[in-house]
Amino acid sequence: MNKLIQIIQKKSSGAVLFHLVYFFLIGFAKWRLSPSIPTLLFFTGAVIGMYLLNIAEEFFHLSPSPFRSIVFMAGFVLVSLFMVTSTGSLLGTGLVLSLYLTLLFWQLAEWKERGNLNRWYVMISGSLSYDMQRWVLIGFIILFAVETFLFLR
Repeated sequence: MNKLIQIIQKKSSGAVLFHLVYFFLIGFAKWRLSPSIPTLLFFTGAVIGMYLLNIAEEFFHLSPSPFRSIVFMAGFVLVSLFMVTSTGSLLGTGLVLSLYLTLLFWQLAEWKERGNLNRWYVMISGSLSYDMQRWVLIGFIILFAVETFLFLR
């Protein structure tokens, strides 16, 4: 239990605040002022997704983490797009949107810290140029915005 509390405390307050504001705004846009049990499931999925990858990395002692790779990110985009457009599970939709947001935060944090995402491209042969990495990151952000829009419609 102490390990779980440490993982929760390690998450930056800025990331947690951004997640909560994002999901509050999405929830308000989707359900206005009439939340229901499905709304609660959506928010439960969002909170679980905020910490799930961190818990998995700690629990399974993953170093380097396979979640912090462009291969995982590309596959996850396909799964999250399917979940948002094809499933009726609001728990699952909240979970994948939150996981996607976590992955974007990880990428943005590494970009800020190192000035590139070279470690995310280790699983593929060679590294992409700085400009290409930036465009791929922008593409992932645009896809996240598209998934958010698809969820709201």
